[in-house]
Amino acid sequence: MEISGLGSSFLNTLTSAETTKSKVEDENFQNIIKKAMEDKDDEALKDACAEFESYYLNKVFSEMRKSIPKSGLYEESQGRNIYEDMLYEAYSKEISKGQGAGIKDMLYQQLKK
Repeated sequence: MEISGLGSSFLNTLTSAETTKSKVEDENFQNIIKKAMEDKDDEALKDACAEFESYYLNKVFSEMRKSIPKSGLYEESQGRNIYEDMLYEAYSKEISKGQGAGIKDMLYQQLKK
């Protein structure tokens, strides 16, 4: 009895879910920024800027990962890709918690005006 991997319909659903998640995150970020600016809430604005920096760094890491040549040492699988996505998302959040890349500070200064 052979058990096959994930079907293409599941992978299409997963890709569609990722696209929808990205759109929701964009709308959520815009709403948070708008509300923080209207309420003059500096903490909410700082948090939103940190969230944007985390999101941006995650996208940068994802694109960087695509540029790494495949060595064949590890087998490519959907599970491995999901794990790596989660790992880079955690890296992005940790980086933006601390000093970060400076994006959140510059964005905050621009939006605070």
